[in-house]
Amino acid sequence: MMTKPPVDPSQFRRLAIMMPNWLGDAVMAEPSIRAIHLAAPSLELSLFGKKSAVSMLEGHPAISSIAGIDDKGLFGPLACGQALRAADADAVLLLRGSFRSGLGGVISRIRPRIGFARDGRRVMLTHPIRPPARTKPCPTVDFYATLVESALGITVGDRLPRLTTTPNEREAASQLLDGVSGPIVGFVPGGSKLMKRWPADRFAELARRLGSMAGTVALFGGPDERDLLLELKQKAHGGDGPRVIDLAARGLSLESLRGAIERCSVLVTNDTGPRHLAVALGIPTVALFGPTDHRWTTLRGARERILLGEPFLPEEQVADRFPKMCRVDRIPVSDVLFAVRDTLLKPRDSESVSS
Repeated sequence: MMTKPPVDPSQFRRLAIMMPNWLGDAVMAEPSIRAIHLAAPSLELSLFGKKSAVSMLEGHPAISSIAGIDDKGLFGPLACGQALRAADADAVLLLRGSFRSGLGGVISRIRPRIGFARDGRRVMLTHPIRPPARTKPCPTVDFYATLVESALGITVGDRLPRLTTTPNEREAASQLLDGVSGPIVGFVPGGSKLMKRWPADRFAELARRLGSMAGTVALFGGPDERDLLLELKQKAHGGDGPRVIDLAARGLSLESLRGAIERCSVLVTNDTGPRHLAVALGIPTVALFGPTDHRWTTLRGARERILLGEPFLPEEQVADRFPKMCRVDRIPVSDVLFAVRDTLLKPRDSESVSS
């Protein structure tokens, strides 16, 4: 995988880690970060990346500091490189696989620079690692673990992401959920791509059919999803269903997101960032997958039920290549309702986990 012997992390004082841009990917990098800390507990780990992603690892015992940076735009790599250099790190690990992140590493002048030799950046790295072939779906958490194991000689054994909330996050969530009692079923109806979104009217029907099993249905979403959440709340109104609250309208923020997820008895979610947060916080999830193969983001040992748009797709086929056959709207409300009810009724210590 690499022409040079693995780098010994214990010889460094501070390691800068360029994190993935997406929230879910940042969470899936946590097992590798934890493994580095366990192997070299005196090494300071400084994380750099998109604020909305890296802030979700706030309070982690393995992490010394977190800095939000953005390498977009003409001068983005320059700003990134300057931020890395200012951190006074002895080495930089590029979990982000882009050319721009490699350029930022070069500008930082930090050596060694460790990362996958992809996207035309082999010459930018002092320790280029050949990336594993991704001809078939493999968990992203394993992708990061492969880099760490190959470059640093560290075994990443436990690959289930693990996070905890901070006291400030729990207090922010308590204020956000003021007046809410009983079991909370969280809904995450949004997502970065429309094709990943289970229809809003299906979420609304699910809310109505939950009946008394949920005290409250809490709708999660960002500022750009307020129209979606409002539509869902209006459609869910009526009947004997639980109370439905719009957390975006209540002021959901990065500071309250993890704490609010932690208050849920179960989270029903599209394939998007909050799903990974819930898994890492130990919250049961019901994850809905359309034309994005679930095997890219499988989290072994998770308290999670995965429902597929096409559950009978042959194993050798990849859902991404069959968008019509694997449409997420093929998942019926009845299947999701069964999964939610079964999760709510089943004691925590006897819950099944995803394979």
